[in-house]
Amino acid sequence: MDVLADVLRVSALGNAILNRSELVAPFGLEVGPAVRAAIHIVQKGLCWLRIGKRKPIRLGAGDIVLIPRGTVHSLLDDPRTPAEPFVTALRSQVRRREQRAPQREERTVLVCAEIKFDEAEPHPLMTVLPSLIHVSALLAESDHGLATLSRILVREALNERMGAELVVPRLVDTLLVFIVRNWIEQQPAESAGWLGALRDEQIGRALSLIHEAPQRNWTVGELASKVATSRATFARRFTALVGESPHAYITRWRMNLAARLLRTTSDSAERISASVGYDSPTAFGAAFRRHLSVSPGQYRRRSLAP
Repeated sequence: MDVLADVLRVSALGNAILNRSELVAPFGLEVGPAVRAAIHIVQKGLCWLRIGKRKPIRLGAGDIVLIPRGTVHSLLDDPRTPAEPFVTALRSQVRRREQRAPQREERTVLVCAEIKFDEAEPHPLMTVLPSLIHVSALLAESDHGLATLSRILVREALNERMGAELVVPRLVDTLLVFIVRNWIEQQPAESAGWLGALRDEQIGRALSLIHEAPQRNWTVGELASKVATSRATFARRFTALVGESPHAYITRWRMNLAARLLRTTSDSAERISASVGYDSPTAFGAAFRRHLSVSPGQYRRRSLAP
């Protein structure tokens, strides 16, 4: 079981919005919290990324950044430049280029993608990522797949060709996976949380078992036996790497599966509860309310509302 792919399938990404901007100094583009996840590629020139209270980060041509959780951030020609809302800043850029007619070598070119989500809840992948993933140009070029995909996306942003509406979201989804995969591979052992746990032979195998059969009444002892370790060692190591106990992880994953079924099918609560491992709709409903703060019926009605 490819656990990362399973998580992406269950909490589907929606459409992606792609923007290519040619910018001349001074510029300051602020991306607000309404953008729940964003990818920025510096195609040409340089800029500074300001995010939260971090020290501004210098980005050069070929650098790629992922901001996964709606964190307010700005892209600036200089760390001291004030930022304007993204759309407002782009309008200002149009006027500035008309007034100055700058040479092409003076321009910074950014390709920015906003990743949409099909549901209002936090995406389970985004919640376990750091607030910023920065892939340097050197690192991106050493990852052939990531480098190739980013170049294709840049070309799609430049040329509005037939089928772009279909192609771009899939390219952005795939680029997200490549960025996350690259980040995981760069992390020291046991330092990347749940994603890093996928690389651990025993815990990664246990996660695969859970995702293969989430409806099964897994116990800590049974999972420990399946991966050939003691119950106490398994429980301690699982919690340390994943960030929550095996029971908590199984429950949360079952609720993610149930939420998707409520959004995408007309299955009854009885059928959904059985499919995610609950003997009764009452027990399922109580667990669902604890996890999402609404009943299954309320969640379905809210998901179907225009």
